[in-house]
Amino acid sequence: MPVHPALLKTLNLLTFIGAVSTIVYNRKFITEELGQRPNYLSNSPVGYIIPAINWFLLGGFTLVQWLDFAHDVVVEAIDWNLSASNLIIASWVLSWKYDWLVVGQILLVINAVLIWRLYVKMRVFTATNLIDYAFVHVSFSLYTGLVWLDVFQNFFAAFTNKDGGPDSWAAIGAAFAIFILLAIGNYHAEFSKDPDSWSGAAIALMLLSIGIEQGSAVPIVQITSLVSFGWLVGALARRGINNVALWHERAQDDISVGERRGLLG
Repeated sequence: MPVHPALLKTLNLLTFIGAVSTIVYNRKFITEELGQRPNYLSNSPVGYIIPAINWFLLGGFTLVQWLDFAHDVVVEAIDWNLSASNLIIASWVLSWKYDWLVVGQILLVINAVLIWRLYVKMRVFTATNLIDYAFVHVSFSLYTGLVWLDVFQNFFAAFTNKDGGPDSWAAIGAAFAIFILLAIGNYHAEFSKDPDSWSGAAIALMLLSIGIEQGSAVPIVQITSLVSFGWLVGALARRGINNVALWHERAQDDISVGERRGLLG
């Protein structure tokens, strides 16, 4: 039975406030805990800007969801997935606080599936204005890319360290994880039916942040992340060029149709 739209939107708002409150309240603990667990997928402090922007946009979504233009996408695509995701994020914070690291990893995998499922359903909708585009479409596109970063970075923070050195299996595993993230980002940038490329861009920028943080002291991770970043930038550029060419082609078709109508008139 579908959730009533008003109840659904209320749950989106309340669970978002709950997730953000849990993060803010436990921010010191999270920062200290992650600081004590250096690993080969840690990103530079600059890399936290992108998730912060995403959370800001999601906060905006919980407000604009009440406007008429967002009604259909909330009811038909976002549905209960966002409220469930918010509860998962709050639970993930608690899993670290109580040292339930395996549970936390499972929660983030479930969250990635939920957000990906949400975005697949949402991407068939077209933005009707700039507010719709920014707070509905861009926010969930960014989130779709970032949730996969969360899965891998949480795993490496929880279960690996740098004790083995830059040639250890942990470092090799981090490079392999970066290749998987590259594949996900490249899919969103070039091969999916996404209406935009923000998910691919989010992954690209986070990989750049990882490469900067690891530096030349970890060459296998630095090289892999920087090469992956360059690859994704190229994929995003190709998509941009193709979109411009497609727009120009459609514009020319509209002009041709208009001229034929004029002659026929």
